[in-house]
Amino acid sequence: MTRSIKSAERTLALFELFSRRQHPLTVGRIADELHVPQPSVSMLLANLRKLGYVSYDVRSRTYTPTIRVALLGIWISRKFDAAGSLSSRLAELQRRVDETVFLGIQNGPYAQYLLGIYKKKPRSLRAESGTYRLLTGSAVGRALMSLMTDQEIRSWLHRCNAEAPERRLRFTNGEFMAIISEIRGCGFAQTQGDITPTFGAIAVTVRSPSELMPMAVGTGVPLERIEAKRDDIVEALRDFKKSLESIPTLNPSLDDSASAQPVTSTKLTRSV
Repeated sequence: MTRSIKSAERTLALFELFSRRQHPLTVGRIADELHVPQPSVSMLLANLRKLGYVSYDVRSRTYTPTIRVALLGIWISRKFDAAGSLSSRLAELQRRVDETVFLGIQNGPYAQYLLGIYKKKPRSLRAESGTYRLLTGSAVGRALMSLMTDQEIRSWLHRCNAEAPERRLRFTNGEFMAIISEIRGCGFAQTQGDITPTFGAIAVTVRSPSELMPMAVGTGVPLERIEAKRDDIVEALRDFKKSLESIPTLNPSLDDSASAQPVTSTKLTRSV
């Protein structure tokens, strides 16, 4: 891995960590949680501070993202305005199903959670933003794969089988296509302890503001509760899906590009 790629990955991991913790962090805490050497974290934060993406509190010796980070994605957030805040709608879904909920996309052979809201009650699944789950073993992953062509599914199945850490997470073409056929028939994906023992999950695909990146929303439920709650959960997930159908897609016109104000690019002074 080149130094520039490693630096980019660490920068994104840093901001995802702030998103999960939602409070200022010290260099030591960041290094511990990201499993990165402290000198490398210090150098990365120093560069981001110079660029205006993080601020430093001398008294508490902590770093915090600045408003510049939020502004980077504000143009995407505006696309959700017509349907309301995505995070608030996910919170509403969580209150309705009374279980942990999450929104995910495909990232290579994995489903990655963009947002996760943990339900604080006995026997609740933890699913934080940034979490990875194998496409073929997770409800979100299987739901996303149901949108693919059969040829694409077989290609990703081969890749996922190679990545699977356990034999039980590997499937033959026939086994997995039968799972996909069931998902396409009923309109939702369900797992029963496939990834996390004693927990299942139910997921449906939802419309994304980016037509090139499908999304799926799901909920994690202990196996002892999932069958009794399945119909209500599926109904709630489908209602969530309907609520996002009015969101415009991210398809800027050439006129938008021509009228955009020029932006001066910035670079990190040194790769970490």
